[in-house]
Amino acid sequence: MSAGRLEALGDGIFSVAMTLLIIELKIPSVQGNSLKDLSHALYEIRQEIFCYLISFVVLGIMWFGHRMVFEYISRTNRYFIFLGVLFYMVVCLVPFSTRFLAANTLHWYAIMMYGLNLSCCNLTLYAQWLYGIHRPSLHARKLPTEVRREANILFLISPLFYAVAIAISFLFPLASIIIFFITPILYLLPNKLDKYLP
Repeated sequence: MSAGRLEALGDGIFSVAMTLLIIELKIPSVQGNSLKDLSHALYEIRQEIFCYLISFVVLGIMWFGHRMVFEYISRTNRYFIFLGVLFYMVVCLVPFSTRFLAANTLHWYAIMMYGLNLSCCNLTLYAQWLYGIHRPSLHARKLPTEVRREANILFLISPLFYAVAIAISFLFPLASIIIFFITPILYLLPNKLDKYLP
């Protein structure tokens, strides 16, 4: 089966999940008509804005990883589709875990839920990638060794960082939030995969 419809489903799910992030962002309550009043109102929802920014960038990076998978895999079977559905399922949870983190930013349980959610996104997409690249009948084009090696690093580095964030959240929750902020930046830096993508 062609992978086009599965990829299109993924694009739609990402667009909905990213839209929900902003829809669920709390409207600031401005008590007055001055710049100071507006600044104070925005400050009151700083945690929601911060979590929205992180999650939107993270979902954008995941969408790019999702796109990379389909650059090399053009056909599907039922198992590849099932792994894709698992990935889309945890992607759809991101607006919920983001909202939960925004409401309980420095609590270990919110950090754990958010970190596990993002880790599951990476790991389920990685499972789909591994399944696809080990079946030549699904390939769209030849998979260079460098792409395989670099992809392994990129798929696994963020779950490792998120595991650290969860582990230290019981003692240093602010450090966990900083890790959530820094991790997406690593993916925005140029890497070896850039030259292989059109």
